[in-house]
Amino acid sequence: MVASIKAAVMLIGGLFLLIGLAGMLSPEDFASGLNLSVDNAEGAGSIRAMIGAHYVAMGGICLYAIVRQKPILLLPIATIEIVMVLARGIAALNGEFATATFVPTGIEIVAALILLTATSKLPSAR
Repeated sequence: MVASIKAAVMLIGGLFLLIGLAGMLSPEDFASGLNLSVDNAEGAGSIRAMIGAHYVAMGGICLYAIVRQKPILLLPIATIEIVMVLARGIAALNGEFATATFVPTGIEIVAALILLTATSKLPSAR
């Protein structure tokens, strides 16, 4: 079970890194994939900073936590995912939630659950 949890966290970390790198290196394409528009250079910079950089950091922390056997570092990443789900709930209450949002929301829920499980079940280095 420990190996499965580690593999799942490594997968999450790798996906976060890829998402972040896409946001940092190609913010216009990244925004387009999310049905967002980037009308000016500041918009592209915001995508890089607010989405790309955060996901790169989250992915890096996930991978570092597994390699260094410090699962407690996954708790803040799980918390970020939980807050994202809460934000999606607020969006739904405001009529800003479309059917295309179900998959990312599901991924966020699963990622949060895996990261919370890893935080409590994986052994820590001393």
